[in-house]
Amino acid sequence: MASAQKKDRPVVQFSGFAMSQDSMTGIPFAHIGLRGSNRGGVARVDGFFSFAVNEGDTLYFTSLGYEPATYIVPSNVEDSKISTIILMRRAPFIGPLITVYYWGDRSNFPQAFRDARPPKDLEQRAMENTSNAILSALGEKLPIDGGEAAQRYMQVRAQQAYYYHQQAPQNIFNPLAWAEFIRALKNGDFKKKAEPQLPKNDY
Repeated sequence: MASAQKKDRPVVQFSGFAMSQDSMTGIPFAHIGLRGSNRGGVARVDGFFSFAVNEGDTLYFTSLGYEPATYIVPSNVEDSKISTIILMRRAPFIGPLITVYYWGDRSNFPQAFRDARPPKDLEQRAMENTSNAILSALGEKLPIDGGEAAQRYMQVRAQQAYYYHQQAPQNIFNPLAWAEFIRALKNGDFKKKAEPQLPKNDY
């Protein structure tokens, strides 16, 4: 009987915005339910909604953090269209108290306590960050900046200007350079060295 009465009611295109009452901003993805039916819809991210209803239907608007709002579709709607704004009042949501343990649960606390390392003070961190090994490793991995590139370019240009219109000397014919090369070869300066390891961030 109720279904037959509902079919006799005209269909209305129901559109509008679900908005917060205090800020007048759209409520994203507000849920709209129809009483006595499993029909419903969801507003867009800006709170806009539009769907077909029957005159006399009761609509429920719900959203997390807001009190539910009710709207009854009026009868004798002109042009079978309704546009409205549904204002919803904020309702603070207070959940149960939760204790978060970063080691998982209480049974893992003894092992986590034994493995924990004391935090480093600022002086110890500064000494590690400015050590010669760390600066050398960063110098090998980081690209040169604009100032260093300009300095290298000026050095090359100065060397070219110094030997302008003449042949620059070649170190392959320099006995001092050969003596330095042999000395470095005996000292093992050309052997591959292990790359310095940067310290891990354990803050």
